[in-house]
Amino acid sequence: MFNIRKSKGNIVTKSVTPSTNTGRQLAATLLENVKLKAALEQVQSPDVVQLPAKQKLAQNAPASTAEVQKQLEQTRIQGHASVLTELDRKAQASQEGYSPSSRFVIRDNNKPFLAMGCPNTKVQQQIGEDNLKLMAAGKRPYVNYEDWVSASGDNSYDIIGSPDVRWEKYTEPVLASATVPVFIARHQYYLMYENDKCFFLAGAMKLPSILRRSASENVSGLTVDNSSILMSVSNATRYRDMSKPEYSDIVASQPCIADLFRVYIQWDNLDKVLMDVSKATTVWSKD
Repeated sequence: MFNIRKSKGNIVTKSVTPSTNTGRQLAATLLENVKLKAALEQVQSPDVVQLPAKQKLAQNAPASTAEVQKQLEQTRIQGHASVLTELDRKAQASQEGYSPSSRFVIRDNNKPFLAMGCPNTKVQQQIGEDNLKLMAAGKRPYVNYEDWVSASGDNSYDIIGSPDVRWEKYTEPVLASATVPVFIARHQYYLMYENDKCFFLAGAMKLPSILRRSASENVSGLTVDNSSILMSVSNATRYRDMSKPEYSDIVASQPCIADLFRVYIQWDNLDKVLMDVSKATTVWSKD
């Protein structure tokens, strides 16, 4: 067995005769080295080193899509609730000193009177502008959003100086007649016979007129073009509606507009009967 030691910078090797104690020391040294190696391998093991990292990643792992959506929705709800709370706070502050039962209200007319319960800032500002007009006219303002929504038709909320706002009764729209008209292609006008009346439409007319002629065959205006006349009442001359045979003769002969109105005169379509020209049957010239 050799004993190795360092002396004055030189390595000196000396042969040593092993003894019983020397073997025990060597065995103890080897056992200690084995333990140290096992401990080192355990510390450097991936399972041991990465276990805390895996646990940390598991703790910081992203939530599922449903959880993220739920968190975002909750955030939006909380944000919207805070906005509504702030709007109500401003409205309550603006209404300080106001009493609906009081006969007189002293207020700064340049300060907006805001309503409670508004869904957003834009609506609250709009109600504030309306309240300024109302109070300037001596009328009671909108105290809350529900009053503003339900104010249609309430005369106590009419705003002076707003001529562009007008309430009108709803009426059912007038539908076009189901009768198929004819289109005189040669002279560019439409005719339709319905309920013993002949309707006429041409050019930029929005509503058809009714063609009538004098009840006296001797007074028919055969030399006068009546195309520029639209009558609604006659106190002197009596007029009658066009008959079905007369209508058929006109469709067959296809007179020009000037000749047509030498006999017939346009009358106001009081019932506002419309003509569906998209379904018209075209009558072509025989020439």
